[in-house]
Amino acid sequence: MDGTLVDTRQDIARAANHMLEVMGAGKLSSEEIWRYVGQGLHHLIGSCLKTGDEKKIGKGSKIYRKHYGEHMMDHSRLYPGASEALEYFKSRRQMVITNKPNPFSKDLLHGLGVGGYFFEIVAGDSGYPQKPSPDAILRTLRRESIASSEALMVGDSLIDIETARGAGIAIVVLSHGFSSPNELESASPDAIVRDFPGLLKLAKKKGW
Repeated sequence: MDGTLVDTRQDIARAANHMLEVMGAGKLSSEEIWRYVGQGLHHLIGSCLKTGDEKKIGKGSKIYRKHYGEHMMDHSRLYPGASEALEYFKSRRQMVITNKPNPFSKDLLHGLGVGGYFFEIVAGDSGYPQKPSPDAILRTLRRESIASSEALMVGDSLIDIETARGAGIAIVVLSHGFSSPNELESASPDAIVRDFPGLLKLAKKKGW
């Protein structure tokens, strides 16, 4: 979700720096904070605080959650063309798998008016192991009787690529997110596109 469907960078960086300020730690550049996004809230807070101390991470997470919950819609927006892509695939079974915890994941998607496109939103605290574990995908494929050859993952990160590979499904990555094009190319996804218009062009070409 973050970096794929929704540009959440400013609100995440602001919430993280607010947490650091309250905790008496020095603020970080937005670019450094963004490097820690994608592996869940625990990783984000621990990395920003430069600590593995669970008490500090727990306190920081509580501060972050409160601020982010109040401000997550301040600057976050769907990436250009995201709505059109969701509409194009609306006859398919669409789901979100994110390491971002709830209620943020569901609230953000519904707040941006696209939550109804998804038959399931699997957040980082939904009970499945977090990405890059493929468990959420594999269990969903089995439950919905979907063959791996019929599934496609759309992401923006190395973790997404690893997750898709673990599940044995195809992966297309968008380069407008948190990872650089060079990083993405090094992981050899099935395809890299710049943005959602590029994804739609590829989908129509492939007959998806």
